[in-house]
Amino acid sequence: MIRFADEGMRGQLRELWSACFGDSNAYVDLYFEQHDAARHTMVFLDGDHIASMLSLLPMTVVTQAGILPARYVYAVATLPSYRGRGISTKLLSAAHKSTREAGVKLSVLVPSNAALYNFYGKRGFDTEFYSGRAIVPRDRIMPYEKSFAISEATASEFMLLRERAFAGRTMFVRWDGDALAYRLTETAFGGGETLLLEAGGTRAVAVCRNDGGSVRVKELALDGMDVRTALSVLQSKYNADEYHLTLPPDMACPFPLERVTAGVTCWYDAAARERVFEHPGRAPYISLVLD
Repeated sequence: MIRFADEGMRGQLRELWSACFGDSNAYVDLYFEQHDAARHTMVFLDGDHIASMLSLLPMTVVTQAGILPARYVYAVATLPSYRGRGISTKLLSAAHKSTREAGVKLSVLVPSNAALYNFYGKRGFDTEFYSGRAIVPRDRIMPYEKSFAISEATASEFMLLRERAFAGRTMFVRWDGDALAYRLTETAFGGGETLLLEAGGTRAVAVCRNDGGSVRVKELALDGMDVRTALSVLQSKYNADEYHLTLPPDMACPFPLERVTAGVTCWYDAAARERVFEHPGRAPYISLVLD
């Protein structure tokens, strides 16, 4: 039987999560403490036992044709002993039906590896999000010799700056206040930082993690600042050997960007999609996807 979970299933959901994803108990505690997991999780039951699950997290997609209600399909998981029976396919089909009937315009999903794009492509999803990636060594980064400031970004600062940075795109995924605050918490939990950069009257927010001389920049939201300046300011803090950047695929960048797949969509309203892509802006963008 397929249904939405209830609070009495929270223990089983946690066990299934741990069995399938291998996250630490501390991370599982963090996720379940800050998400209404039962309310937004669809399960496949074998009797009273949860064999498979997926989450449908509320989100919005900002487009050139308006703001659309959407769902983020997350944490699709099936116990090893139940795999190979088509259960996740049945769950996804039920999720599509429920989401469509709720008036939601589309679902978004980020496959955890390249092979899964084909899997989800056969189950109603199309690839519409891409990212640009670059590795920048320290010898390509010039010192920033003017005054600047680096501070910890608040969720409200980050939200406002993201709106300005990614406006004008065909569509971008907006995380609301609670969702964005959780992403800041999750970043810190994983040893990362969400930094507000200010230099020469421009600003940026960078979501970073320093892995022993290599800094991963998971998102760089620019408000007047350019990529080169942002890296120069970051280098004054990290003095890193290299930076791994993930950016919108068409962002102006002095370093070559490799275009890679970043996410898939399933539209439930064909007319809405047609309006969105009728007058496209810059490339669609998704980031901060709980990966």
